[in-house]
Amino acid sequence: MLHLTMPRYKNIETIAKSGPDYISFSQGAVKIDGTPQVIKDYIRDLLQTDVVDYYQPVSGIYPLRQQIAEDLSVKFKCLFTPEHILITHGSIGGITNACLALLKSGDQVILPEPGYPSYHNIIKFAKAEPLLVQCFVMKEDQWVFDVEKLTEAVTLQTRMIILSNPANPCGICLGEKDILYLRNFCEQRGIYLVFDEVYDNYIYEGCFCSGTSFVLESEFVIRTGSFSKDFAMSGWRIGYLVASQPLISSFTAIQDGTLCCPSVVGQHAALFALKHKKLIENQVKAVKSNLDLICYLLQPLVEKEILSYVKPQAGIFLFIKTSFDDSENLVMDILQKKKVALVPGKDFGSCFDAKSHIRLCFSRQESVVREGMRRILQYFQIE
Repeated sequence: MLHLTMPRYKNIETIAKSGPDYISFSQGAVKIDGTPQVIKDYIRDLLQTDVVDYYQPVSGIYPLRQQIAEDLSVKFKCLFTPEHILITHGSIGGITNACLALLKSGDQVILPEPGYPSYHNIIKFAKAEPLLVQCFVMKEDQWVFDVEKLTEAVTLQTRMIILSNPANPCGICLGEKDILYLRNFCEQRGIYLVFDEVYDNYIYEGCFCSGTSFVLESEFVIRTGSFSKDFAMSGWRIGYLVASQPLISSFTAIQDGTLCCPSVVGQHAALFALKHKKLIENQVKAVKSNLDLICYLLQPLVEKEILSYVKPQAGIFLFIKTSFDDSENLVMDILQKKKVALVPGKDFGSCFDAKSHIRLCFSRQESVVREGMRRILQYFQIE
């Protein structure tokens, strides 16, 4: 029997959903005003027809694949076709397809930490082994990506590297130099390099460098994306994967055996969203405003040296350092006493730096942010 464990934040989020008195900063969903009403209205009308009633192609409906290919071609100034695109059950579905298709027993997948914990189980049920390497480190009071630590960890068994870019939970973006170096390094050694880029629209400082364009240059580069954060569509479960055409064919066969086809309703909602891109602008502005607000509200705790943090360049999380070696008891105490859900740092890595942290998702309505922070300040006896 395969023994897998759930990340702690999944259980914490279940508790937070058990009653209306809870405030959740745990799960990484964008909850500002929900999915834009015009998308819901469009789908409501579509439901009066039979367009979404039946199976559709395993790889996704052609108009959505075509729209994504056109958008990527314009954005990255290269030529993608629908044959480079696979519509998936969220970004996580794309990573699952890639792991099941490319990994075998005894293979090793490097996961930089602190990093997103759900990758672990995907790798394990693909019969491979995750290798956690602390590549996101603090230098001069800033998170940085140490590419040398990653490459030094590579062994003869290394088959894949999975990178969240922008990084969850640290909120930094990979630099162009590091991306280019990794692409060349992996190609020379036959290692697949997966960029999970679901936060690519939530950039607050500097420029975002994507691995997307390298897909056309190397069969070893794979990129995933999602509508979960964009357009607040996490419940619609639509993502996509970008890869070479031979890889897409292989991944499509995997998806046929595991999923049959992605949500047809969700795909039509995603297609409508892409044709109305301005819908995301207000959402991103609201999330950025929340980041500034929550940094302001945390200031009393920072001044008293109870908590500290580095303001993220990107993403929807604050990764906050506590004075505890392991923050789990603190998180559970706040959940029990103040009904505010946070995530213990050990979910994101075994290193001391990760375990001492908590992750807070600030992509919530402003009123929720204010009330949740009021309770947290009250917990620490700061009024």
